[in-house]
Amino acid sequence: MSKGPTSLATSPVALAFPHIQWDPLGSLRLTAQETALLRMAETNPIEYTLADSRDASMYARVLLKLLAEAASSGTGGVSKLTTNQTEAQALEALEKDPLGVVTHYALTKLYDIISTLSTGASGVTVGAVFYVGKDGILVDQWKALLRILNKGGKGDAYSQTGAALCLGLILVAACPSQKAVTPTADKDGNAIKARTISYASAMEPLEALTAWVISQLKLSNPQLAIPTLHVLMSSSESRFLFCATGGIKYIARQLKVKGGSSKSSTPTSPSESAKSKGGNSSVQQLYELAFCLWTLTYELNSSHVIRNDFGGKDALVVGALTDLVSVAPREKVVRVALAALRNLATCTDEIAPGPAGSAKVDGKVFLAEMLACGLMKAIDYLKERQFTDPDIIDDVQTLHKLLVENYKEMSRWEVYKNEVESGHLQWGSCHTEAFFKENARMLEGSDGDFHLLKVLISLLNSKDDDIAAIACYDIGEFVRHYPNGRAIAKRLGAKELVMPLIEHDNVELQRHALQCVSKIMVQNWEFVK
Repeated sequence: MSKGPTSLATSPVALAFPHIQWDPLGSLRLTAQETALLRMAETNPIEYTLADSRDASMYARVLLKLLAEAASSGTGGVSKLTTNQTEAQALEALEKDPLGVVTHYALTKLYDIISTLSTGASGVTVGAVFYVGKDGILVDQWKALLRILNKGGKGDAYSQTGAALCLGLILVAACPSQKAVTPTADKDGNAIKARTISYASAMEPLEALTAWVISQLKLSNPQLAIPTLHVLMSSSESRFLFCATGGIKYIARQLKVKGGSSKSSTPTSPSESAKSKGGNSSVQQLYELAFCLWTLTYELNSSHVIRNDFGGKDALVVGALTDLVSVAPREKVVRVALAALRNLATCTDEIAPGPAGSAKVDGKVFLAEMLACGLMKAIDYLKERQFTDPDIIDDVQTLHKLLVENYKEMSRWEVYKNEVESGHLQWGSCHTEAFFKENARMLEGSDGDFHLLKVLISLLNSKDDDIAAIACYDIGEFVRHYPNGRAIAKRLGAKELVMPLIEHDNVELQRHALQCVSKIMVQNWEFVK
């Protein structure tokens, strides 16, 4: 079986599975019938065991019982294993921690059941096994999987990944949108009887699973949750639930961290791209996270809430995707990042407009943010690369055209304002003496609260030396060209944040910081510069 994003990896102790002896494991409280079923399942192909819905249901419930009994005993030596063991090592683990091995065994077999049922090859479906009665209610035994997840840091990485993945596949099968992809015939072409499944019975468990996935995305390494995240992306109901729980911003934050949080200059060659940020994390993980974001962009036109989530100041989505395109770690990452950006750039509020009086969020809003984040520079670079994928070529051309058209409609002040608010400062015509002579007064804002100046001051703390240097320059030019600008900058704390930068290791940042302090301290700075 291929190990894609929604596949379960091989257990570190898989070589011990054939050696499990059920009779001595009295703490599992297995009946003679259950033990016989486990042995029969080991000797027959899985398709044979699942050919009858009653046998399939009983087998699945026995495995869930194993999980409930074995996982409740706490964690042993198996939970600490992260690499595949030799047969001798696996047998040693079985002797020392039999219940740990049983937990891995049960999850492996449960995943195999669900994968086989999902194809419909045996004539039995996931719904027929895990949803019971005439109303198709979710079986109570699913809670054994949630208990494994609730162990948190005390749990076993393989078990948590497997439990979350199995639970996700079971619950998503109940989503109404999945009816279109539910198998209707077995491998021989015989029709599979449609079965009622109660989505209502799966909603609360689905909310609990989504909350667990979000909790993992908040961690430095969310690898445990990525297979389940992909499963949640497969139905519109679970996508909406994920978005409603704040999931979009957490994926974007992971991409910012994994892709490298500091924005470097655009690489001049693919090899430089790999060196600049691509090495910070697994390229596969970047791809999987970006893929999930791209999947979510297909809900943009159907929900103003999701558009707001993508465009919110906390979301960082456009910036994260722009960074991925800029550093170009692998072509497949660039492909999904560009596809997501294109969907953002072309989305509309015509089908699902926001409430009356609310700000309009559509493709133009995202295009302005893309310009502010420096996507145009990255697109210009990509246009020079020789891609063989026609989708990438088309996305690059489309985004370039839309960005150029949107740029022409924006004033220089709008371009500058969006750039500052995005936090992606780049040297250009908006960071010149001439620009501030004309626009310094605009920094006071419509409410007179100097919001944009406060953002500039906060960017002095940026870990990106170029951004901090540009912030120093802009603050200095504001001080020069705005009446009483020196006093305002001091009152907002600019001087205290700039002073330490005078001793920064980066010579260019050091120079701009010194000039900024001079402009704040000296009234007629131009005479001493």
